[in-house]
Amino acid sequence: MILMEIQKAGANARARGENFLDNPYYKPEAMPAATGESVSDWQAKAKNWEFGWNMEDMARHPLVAA
Repeated sequence: MILMEIQKAGANARARGENFLDNPYYKPEAMPAATGESVSDWQAKAKNWEFGWNMEDMARHPLVAA
């Protein structure tokens, strides 16, 4: 899965009301020890999912200037 698709998956998860900690890359079976991938590859996926989730969250709850 390319990183843009992972970002979209994170955004879609937020749109469905999923929690930030529902990141699928945090599940034990998706961690490097289980998948055999490098930590840097796993981290890139986890961070991109978080980025998508955060972008959708900000769209739903924009900061209001005082």
